[in-house]
Amino acid sequence: MAEARERLAGARDALSSGHAGIAASAGYYAMLYAARAALSERDLYSKTHSGAWSLFSEQFVKEGGFDPSLASEAAKAQEIRELGDYAAKPPSADQAGEIVETAAHFIAEVERVLGE
Repeated sequence: MAEARERLAGARDALSSGHAGIAASAGYYAMLYAARAALSERDLYSKTHSGAWSLFSEQFVKEGGFDPSLASEAAKAQEIRELGDYAAKPPSADQAGEIVETAAHFIAEVERVLGE
């Protein structure tokens, strides 16, 4: 979870400095790291993003009471990040802001589910 919080802080800094692409990417990774931290609490690991999200959905969204709308928002953030990183279509400042806000809620929800 420490890595997730650090990425969130970096995302906020990037957003406030006008770096939407960096903010969106860091916000997405904050959510991924939080999801991986939650999985590690159950001794579950994945080498790929898609594997981590699939396991997270099975373990925490379907069975564990995690807010499904936040999981959907994380998937949207992944798409936006990939467009920026791989298709040279950077996110708007508004999109990046939404991802950073979602990341903060996502991390808080993981903490709630884990009882932190």
